[in-house]
Amino acid sequence: MQKAKMIAWAFLFIAIIAEVIGTSFLKLENIYFRYIMMSIFISLSYYFMGIAIKKIQVGIAYAVWELLGTILIILISLFVFKESLNTNQIIGIILALIGILLINIGEKKE
Repeated sequence: MQKAKMIAWAFLFIAIIAEVIGTSFLKLENIYFRYIMMSIFISLSYYFMGIAIKKIQVGIAYAVWELLGTILIILISLFVFKESLNTNQIIGIILALIGILLINIGEKKE
């Protein structure tokens, strides 16, 4: 993998982490603080996503962004906010993982 593409993937992962942090702020009690922090991190997420898609196919980048973001949010909801998942939700997450793997396997190589 060329260096520019590896850097693009790094920016994509930064975008994912920023989105997860921003989304996690929605559970806070202080409405002003949560919306300010959410706005900052979601904006950073889109900024880094914009950089990433210059070298990664937009469909692939978006699929990875959404799936990994969803998985990380689920983990935060389980371990930080002590929420739970039912069987159907767990099956849906597994199917989504399989889908993203298939999408990445089918990515055009440059």
